[in-house]
Amino acid sequence: MSTLIPLSPIAKGILQNGGVFVPSPLAMDEQKQLLESYQRLLTLYYIKSGAKAVIPGAHTGEFALNDIDVFTYWLTLVKEMTQSYGENMLLMAAIGGKDALKQAQLAAKFEYDIVMVAPTAFAGKDEQGVIELLTEIASIIPTFGFELQKAIPGSYNFTYNLWSKIFEINYGSKGASFNTYHSINMLEAAANAERCEQLTLFTGNDDRIVADLFGEFTFKGTQGEKSIRYDGGLLGHFATDTHAVVRWVNEILNSRNTETWNFPLSKETLAHAVNHCNMVLFDALGNFENSVWGVKYRLTSLGLLPGPFCSTETGRPGQAAVIDKIYGDYPVLTDDAFVKEHIDWMKKEVGFN
Repeated sequence: MSTLIPLSPIAKGILQNGGVFVPSPLAMDEQKQLLESYQRLLTLYYIKSGAKAVIPGAHTGEFALNDIDVFTYWLTLVKEMTQSYGENMLLMAAIGGKDALKQAQLAAKFEYDIVMVAPTAFAGKDEQGVIELLTEIASIIPTFGFELQKAIPGSYNFTYNLWSKIFEINYGSKGASFNTYHSINMLEAAANAERCEQLTLFTGNDDRIVADLFGEFTFKGTQGEKSIRYDGGLLGHFATDTHAVVRWVNEILNSRNTETWNFPLSKETLAHAVNHCNMVLFDALGNFENSVWGVKYRLTSLGLLPGPFCSTETGRPGQAAVIDKIYGDYPVLTDDAFVKEHIDWMKKEVGFN
């Protein structure tokens, strides 16, 4: 068996402390050309907001357009910005598709801490093939899991047996099945894993973000009773209004230990408000077909992108108006004031004229 690359103690500590991990969008103009100035602005915004990682190449980033040159450019930019402005942050990249191995090698070359392997890399593979690929990648750079809901092209059916084998290799996973029963499947496999204490789990379930973060999930296995929790979130929802997200996520994580609650909304109202915002942001009623567009539209409203330009998505009629309306209903979940306070400094830092 290949020798698996270990995650450094510092990186493992940051990962296990959890928090807000942001799958960054790509900044484009109307001609779908990359805009480095806005990509830098967006990255600085996430860092300034308190994100623990800015992740290139995930679904919200349109899988880096499946272009190895775009992926390389993005790795370089995020590393530079994180090292210049970040503190106690992780360098994590998302890899997948036919170039997953090449992307893993590039991430290792640029000294990233860990890669999140998208199931788009598993196309046409049975479970044994998935494990063989993950093992090969993990011999290059530490790995993290990445589950996708079925509405997103490239998803894969993760069985309990597959999760069990994955958790012999990975340092954890993002669970984003949007399906309670599939989530239980992943949680139970993690709870029963021999490496359970080494694993970090992030919710990617947009329809129950707050409930997942508050949850404690207990299972009875061969080693007795074991409880497990999500340590943070890694969702497209976190790619906008990120400073506000950091505030309420940190309050949830703190309240789990202290049983205090110091957020303007009650726990129940927060759960509803976050779901309501995510419903319109991610075009849930349109089968998530314009989810990246929704995130980019909201970032455009904040002045952090020139427009909601995507490689394929164009927005659904009425989507912009409903995003404006619902986010306007929950000002405590928005970053309008934060961006207004810091936008001039951020633009100056990244070289806007």
